[in-house]
Parts: sequence; C-alpha cells; structure tokens
Amino acid sequence: MTNTTGYTYFAIKTENKNFGLDTFNKYLSIQPTRFEKMFSRGKIPSCTIWEYSSSPLKNPIYFEEIEKLVAKLNEHKPEFLKLKSENPEVDFVLQVVVKLGDETPGLSFSKEIIQFINDTDAIIDCDIYNSK
Repeated sequence: MTNTTGYTYFAIKTENKNFGLDTFNKYLSIQPTRFEKMFSRGKIPSCTIWEYSSSPLKNPIYFEEIEKLVAKLNEHKPEFLKLKSENPEVDFVLQVVVKLGDETPGLSFSKEIIQFINDTDAIIDCDIYNSK
C-alpha cells in the first residue's frame, strides 16, 4: 500500500532582490519554517520565498490541516496586511501539495479559509502528483 502524503504552506514571494529575512522580520513576528533568497542556488529560486508550513502529512484530511494552518496565520493577519500594503510587489500563496497514494485525500476550503485568502489578496495553488 502506498500512502498519500503531502503538506500545506503559506508562502510570501517577491522578485525584489533587496528583500531578505531581515525585511520580513521587520513586519512579521511569526518565523518561517523555510526561507530562501532569490538566486541562492544559481538561477533558482527565481524569487525570494518566505514559507510557513505544516509538518509532512501522511494520509491527510487536507481541509483539517489547512484549517490549522490558517488559524495560526490569522493571528498574524494584520502583520501580513501591513507588509503587503507597504510592499505591493509581494505575493501571497496558500499552497497544497498532494502526492497521491492508495488513500483518497479530502480537500475543501471553508468560509474562514476563503475569507483569509480574500483578506490577504492571496491565491490558492494545488499541486497533485501521482506517487505510484
């Protein structure tokens, strides 16, 4: 049996070469679970990425994990809004990564999640891969 695995994360992306972790720290009291500076590995990544993610998930019910993630992010929503208002070149993304196995994942977005996405002017991106 192959497990369905994946993770969810909220990312802030910018092509502004001057944005470093110190810039994000001026606005955000939440620390990223991953940060990567634009072109830190040669030609990749093509933008600076600040990321706050769930732990790796095994046979997840994604909507529950997304709810937990957004609940944590909602505590910092005013900070995200200030960052965006003062730096319109940043983009917000709620990312869902699904690596399909034998279990069928549940994926939906509650009104609270949609409200957070709308309030922060974010997008939702779902990547689905076949693990088999």
